[in-house]
Amino acid sequence: MKQSLILIAIITTFAAAALAQAERIGFRQWKLVQLDGIRVAGSSTAYLQLDPDPTRFTGSTGCNRMFGAVAVDKRRLSFSNIGTTKMACADPRVRRIETAFIRALGNVDRYRETGNSLELYSRGRLVMKFNLVMKFTPPTKLPAKDPVQSMRLEDKKWMLEAIEGIPVSTVARTAFVVFNSDKQSAGGNTSCNVFGGTYSTSGSTLKITDVISTERACEEDNRMTIERQFLDGLQKANRYDIQGAKLMLYENRRLLLTLTGQAK
Repeated sequence: MKQSLILIAIITTFAAAALAQAERIGFRQWKLVQLDGIRVAGSSTAYLQLDPDPTRFTGSTGCNRMFGAVAVDKRRLSFSNIGTTKMACADPRVRRIETAFIRALGNVDRYRETGNSLELYSRGRLVMKFNLVMKFTPPTKLPAKDPVQSMRLEDKKWMLEAIEGIPVSTVARTAFVVFNSDKQSAGGNTSCNVFGGTYSTSGSTLKITDVISTERACEEDNRMTIERQFLDGLQKANRYDIQGAKLMLYENRRLLLTLTGQAK
């Protein structure tokens, strides 16, 4: 019995150490600054974001959004099942960065994190370097609160703040959603069109369905892209979390949308 307890303690210690190591690079957004020994232009929007539990990553190639699985074990790091959206990249320089970025990720086997810098290696060779952009708070299971004092979805007008952890432009911050429990409706504005749908909740689970919107074309200020990403996030969300004045919508553990509550 004593030996079993010692073994459990050792396993627990190693597991805690591995998680702590993973969280040093996880729940952070890392901007790509160097690829295959060549400095990436500051105008590039390529980045990497890791969530060590349950071992998922998201990011951008500078043109397309990417996602997949990541495994962290001490200093070892590997990416798998890498996928991207299929948007065409008109700029040949951006296409080259995207191709090299995805190829390099697939070959990564080790990393080094020093302060605000993350370096990824393949067979001892530095293949990518990133700078820290921002940190995120890992989702936690909060203790039960008095329902009277807890903020509800229906209590606020939720203004769009970030998409997949990336802060949106001032124009996009006019997008919002409002929940009405009497009608079981969810609706608002995409920063271009008015939309509406239905929603249901159970505990922290959320489902938004039957979304329809007006069909005004908004070519200025990238509003159509904002609209698509906002509506996609609402409809993919299956879980929500309210912390303070912030509403976070998730697809499982993947953060889709961050919104800020305002008075209705």
